[in-house]
Amino acid sequence: MGRRFVDVRWIEKRMKRKDERYNMALAKLRKGAEMADRLALAPMPPSTAPTVTPEHLALVKATIAKDATPAELDLFLYDCARQGVHPLDKLIHFTKRSNKYTPVTSIDFLRIRAADSGECAGIDEPVFAGTPKSPGFAATVTVWRLVQGSRYAFTATARWAEYVPDQAFMWNKMPHTMLGKCAEALALRKGFPKQLAGLYVGEEMQQAENAAPKFSKSLKPSPGPAVTDAVIADPGLGVSATPANLNQQIPDAWKPFTQEPAPTGSGVAVLRGHIVSGKRNKTKTTAVLDSGEEVVTLDPDIGAHVIAAKASGLLVEIRTKTTGVGTEIEALEVVDDAPF
Repeated sequence: MGRRFVDVRWIEKRMKRKDERYNMALAKLRKGAEMADRLALAPMPPSTAPTVTPEHLALVKATIAKDATPAELDLFLYDCARQGVHPLDKLIHFTKRSNKYTPVTSIDFLRIRAADSGECAGIDEPVFAGTPKSPGFAATVTVWRLVQGSRYAFTATARWAEYVPDQAFMWNKMPHTMLGKCAEALALRKGFPKQLAGLYVGEEMQQAENAAPKFSKSLKPSPGPAVTDAVIADPGLGVSATPANLNQQIPDAWKPFTQEPAPTGSGVAVLRGHIVSGKRNKTKTTAVLDSGEEVVTLDPDIGAHVIAAKASGLLVEIRTKTTGVGTEIEALEVVDDAPF
């Protein structure tokens, strides 16, 4: 058999590479073990939520959350801890709407959260359009954010008609400031959705109280069954109307939509039911009752009352007549204060 020659230098080179890989693996293991030791010996970082002492808690109960139930107080304290603020900092406010706890933040808190991200690149001053305190009055704010090193704009617009509350003392006193805060809050949530999701400033929430229009009722003495004259008011639109007396007794129980013919020859019908849908445009208002009956009106004041009755879900009586535009509303009267 022939002889086989092996290059010793090649063997040494392979052994050297193997030793290098082995040493590198050992170094990684030692580095990982040292890091684990440091983490085990290092003290735990303190909680980001400020400590609420018993004295602080007593002050919260006596002042900013004095109407809170125990469960609502616990939820308020949890919201503050989750956001990393102290309840006495007044960055998150304890408020109750419709007798339920609703957290509301200040505009400063939204700015703080955006700044803490390290990516807020500026907030422009509000730009206003339209006549102050008119329905067309609007504020637009642009928030700038750094996205992958580039500066991007996030713009939002708030309109007076959508945010002004019924109790509008501060809105009438400082219309630019109040509407500007709403626009800035909208823009901040658009630019920083993860940091600010679910956070709303008080100025944005005040208009929520407009969702349930108030109807006032006055009883007018007359012989026979009790008669109701309804005065339907919409403070937001500044209009009111007193429909004609329909001489109908208020029912004791909920009833579906019914139609009661007026005296022969009058051409008038009285409808009773709930308005389940309503739509307004520049010329007329169209509404549908719970029976499917469709009624219309060209009167903007009556149209406002139709939309208000639809939003509140109140039982109404509508006197109608047949015209060229369809079944047209002559008068609308509330006959039950129970919600739909």
